[in-house]
Amino acid sequence: MVTIAVAGGTRGIGRTIAETIKGQGKYDVKILGRTANHTIEAETGCEVIAVDYEDVEALTKVLVDNKIDTVISTMFLTTTGVPQVNLIRASEASQYTRRFIPSIWGIPYTMDQLKDFEIGRAKLQALEALQTSSLEYTLFYVGYFLDFWGHPRVKTNQLPNIIAVDIEHNVAAIPGTGDTPVTFTHTRDVAKFVAASLELPKWERESYVIGDTVTWNEFVKIAEEVKGTKFEVSHDSLDLLRTGKVTELPSHPQLYVHMPKEQIQGIFSVFGLWFDEGMFHLKPPNGTLNEVFPDITALTVKELLELGWKDE
Repeated sequence: MVTIAVAGGTRGIGRTIAETIKGQGKYDVKILGRTANHTIEAETGCEVIAVDYEDVEALTKVLVDNKIDTVISTMFLTTTGVPQVNLIRASEASQYTRRFIPSIWGIPYTMDQLKDFEIGRAKLQALEALQTSSLEYTLFYVGYFLDFWGHPRVKTNQLPNIIAVDIEHNVAAIPGTGDTPVTFTHTRDVAKFVAASLELPKWERESYVIGDTVTWNEFVKIAEEVKGTKFEVSHDSLDLLRTGKVTELPSHPQLYVHMPKEQIQGIFSVFGLWFDEGMFHLKPPNGTLNEVFPDITALTVKELLELGWKDE
């Protein structure tokens, strides 16, 4: 049986991908993490292998010893992309490893667009390493994760990360005009398409997955219809967003145990500008995986909100 390794698979989208591939029974799945985790092993059925991302030689040995065919990276990178670059180098050094999916899981962007966004720059370092490698790779573009608006009522491995629309408290602070389309995809749907793509004989350099595309104003209208409640709606001006700030929603303080308020505001403000500019409106130049695998149906915004909030 071919073996797949999911780096960063103990949480978030990585865990969802590992669980989905494992559940289909076609591949052996290993999770790479910084520490061993017997609880995750028991819950997912996947062996968790502790690795040192600073040691390319040791990483290579893990990939070789486990005969890893494909590495799927979902590593959470903040200030540097070195850990993922080292994993790419180890993958190329392993005689068993052919394929690599880097931790992008968002939208296409360039280094020029990331002067104020360190996390994005860390991710793009992987692309530079892959372009000079012999590995086959594909970049998954999925828009913004839809999971957050079902939390905590619709199962997800993502931590809460509410931006723009606070479903629980019936409040919204829309970036810009709110008239620009935004693509949303649930991680469990992303995972299904990742699993299906493992069967493809050849990967395109870009793999687009589209769950649903609506404007923020349409998002609020859908939420109001599902909950039968009028939301308190305001708009964050582009001038405010350019200062690195957003309107604090009632759900935001619970996020501050994971990341300081100032940092969260900075990230959300960048996303707000990108929403308004249309960067999250995915327009695949050469088709989508939805078209390649028409039997996989992705959740829409309305379906997700109905699952979590209808008849509350």
